[in-house]
Amino acid sequence: MRKIWRNNNISLKVKTRLYEAIVLSTLLYGADVWPLTATLTKRLDAAHHRWQSSILSISWTGRITNVEVRTRTRQQTMDNILRERRLRWLGHVICMDHQRIPQQALYWQIRGYKRGPGRPRANWRSTVNKDLQKMGFTWEEAEVAALDRHRWRRSVAQCVQLDAG
Repeated sequence: MRKIWRNNNISLKVKTRLYEAIVLSTLLYGADVWPLTATLTKRLDAAHHRWQSSILSISWTGRITNVEVRTRTRQQTMDNILRERRLRWLGHVICMDHQRIPQQALYWQIRGYKRGPGRPRANWRSTVNKDLQKMGFTWEEAEVAALDRHRWRRSVAQCVQLDAG
């Protein structure tokens, strides 16, 4: 990809479209179901900014902020990209038939399970609950809203746009 990023005959728009189609789609394959920790999010964000800087031919020694790089490439933060993917997947799973495995896994709980001492590990549902809080939804409200696909997509898009602004 370095040849493409360094080629001055290719427009920035084409480079960013290639980045989204090839790099981001590969990097974030299956990310909609990852239980992300803050450390992993920071690493993904750093990689995201590094690739965007290379698209713009900005050296790491150049004193350009990540916000400026994102503004030039018209890209969202990695956190927003991941949040949008998780929430869209949640809407998809909620609308599934109850016989489908993802739908069953969403509500599955182990009988008689008692959590051990200490802080629980991050899981997908707790990550999505944080995303829903940013949207101003409870889990129950999200279940109702997701049944109307158009409303759900608008809500997710608004949440991501508000956080980006």
